[in-house]
Amino acid sequence: MTERTTDKGVSAGRERVLLGAVLVAAAGLMFALAGVAIKMAGAHLASVEVLFWRNVLSLGILAPWILWHWPRSLRPAHGGLMVLRGVAAVASLLCYYYAVKALPLAEAVLLNFSSPIFVPLLGFLLFRFALDRKVLLAVAVGFVGVALILKPGTDFFRPDATIGLASGLLGGLAAVAVWRMPSEESPVRIAVFFALIGILITTGPALMANPALLPPADAWPALAMLGLFSTAAHILFARGCLIAPADRVSPLDYTAVFFAAGLGWLIWGEGVDWFTAAGTALVVAGGVIAIRAGRGEGEA
Repeated sequence: MTERTTDKGVSAGRERVLLGAVLVAAAGLMFALAGVAIKMAGAHLASVEVLFWRNVLSLGILAPWILWHWPRSLRPAHGGLMVLRGVAAVASLLCYYYAVKALPLAEAVLLNFSSPIFVPLLGFLLFRFALDRKVLLAVAVGFVGVALILKPGTDFFRPDATIGLASGLLGGLAAVAVWRMPSEESPVRIAVFFALIGILITTGPALMANPALLPPADAWPALAMLGLFSTAAHILFARGCLIAPADRVSPLDYTAVFFAAGLGWLIWGEGVDWFTAAGTALVVAGGVIAIRAGRGEGEA
């Protein structure tokens, strides 16, 4: 009886890991599709306008949850960290949206996904998180990968890529803020506050870029895709990490890079050179090591 119960527990655990992995991989696909929508919308709008409308549409999608849980839906467990996360995430996405317009989709996505290699350093500088040898290895491997992608000092270096890297750095700051939030904080509430803070920050610049504010009709399909896919990516990733151990499934978020490479090739004929391919492998390896090492320390 005990063995049978144990077998059932092991089987249930494997099913949870499998379901969590599927959800996180699906989040990667949604993130890549959101990148496609950003590139399409960027043909008609400035990056700050795209981000403004992304947040407006995301807030509309989340409105039923806000109303259903009112007024608790707007009561964060830690307001300061929520604001820090929101501001950092908005700045990160502004850099990312610019990079998506200027770089091949896979490269922009990868530089944005470099955030895990910045998290240990930012955590140490801001909150004095411990840095063990495994974490330092992750950072070193990741930065070698970034160097291969940026190719500084060569004819292949593109200054726009540094803006993509800035999106990863700022994304790391947003991740550290989430890391320090109380465990009872809702992933959907985090998404709601990000949308609200994003609207607050981008309304003025969006009006300066386009006093009429309303985008042209050609931009609406891409904006609707962006609102839907980006919101779905956030919720699927958070749900997958809640169902299964985050150190087991969160590295699968890097599937977004490979989905982006495939979509960029299919839609725009974008290729990947050998330096970028090698850098991708190292950044992903560094990110996976950093995620697993950080979770292994028991931080939530």
